[in-house]
Amino acid sequence: GNYNHAAGQRQEECDPAGCLIELCIQLAIVMVGKQTFNNTQEIILPKLMNWFKSRKVKELEEKKKEKVACWEKDYTMESTPNLGLFDEYLEMVIQYGFVTIFVAAFPLAPLFALLNNVIEIRLDAYKFITQWRRPLALRAQDIGVWFGILQGISEVAILSNALIIAFTSDFIPKLVYTYAYSKNENLNGYVNFSLSIFNVSDFETESMPSDNNSTEFGVVKECRYRDFRQPPNSTDPYAFTVEYWHILTARLAFIIFFVLAVQFSIWAISYIVPDVPKAVKLQMLREKYLATEAFLEAEQLHPVGRGVSVSNGEARNRQTSSRKNSK
Repeated sequence: GNYNHAAGQRQEECDPAGCLIELCIQLAIVMVGKQTFNNTQEIILPKLMNWFKSRKVKELEEKKKEKVACWEKDYTMESTPNLGLFDEYLEMVIQYGFVTIFVAAFPLAPLFALLNNVIEIRLDAYKFITQWRRPLALRAQDIGVWFGILQGISEVAILSNALIIAFTSDFIPKLVYTYAYSKNENLNGYVNFSLSIFNVSDFETESMPSDNNSTEFGVVKECRYRDFRQPPNSTDPYAFTVEYWHILTARLAFIIFFVLAVQFSIWAISYIVPDVPKAVKLQMLREKYLATEAFLEAEQLHPVGRGVSVSNGEARNRQTSSRKNSK
């Protein structure tokens, strides 16, 4: 009965069963509504900008009474953003975070993310080909710092899902009751085990019911709530019981086991499936060795100090001949 109040009003709180359903609803809104809005915005805004610019081209054609060249029309199209693919990467990273960190609260999130990505691939292709100017291609070895960000999100997601499963579900309390308190190792009597007693007279003045007289039960003096606390007539009323500490210990042990198991699975998969296959790695080492051998051979035949340089073609021919000899 000790609720939080602000300006004389009781603050909004989660259901006694937890806030998991509220989190599920919010994730459904983000994964469905927000992504649909973003995809619509990415298509409509470039179209509107190009439509306004095309009107100026038509006015110019009418004024000069001749058609504008195709490449000049393309120049009036919307240019690519100054940050390049930053917004695209950011959108994918945010989506990956929602999918991995809160997947235990909204299991359909990966499915909606997959559907969104399939649609967005086609929308981005349409946008790059028809609505934007041709972007300048730049070489990149990998996705850069985004890979480290994705790794960090993955680490947070492991701990987040472990906490969600341990503290917002009845999985651990049911296991503790089944193997530690149940006589027959089943869930008979679990509801009574998980509920504590509260005396209605212990309500605060602001939370005191105006009339606790019920037509079905008469005058209600006690009620039950989900928690593991001492009854009001005990020496330490409403204090945590021994069962609460047993369940808390089991929850912490589950978190440690869950994190270690997932980390071991990640390590095993990365060991079995390496980033670079062994055959490709050996081929890269062989190419490097042959290139070094060809360079040393060219240095011996034509030293640089004598003013004679080796052309790229000669070095390439010698590298090819050395490959054939090695085979």
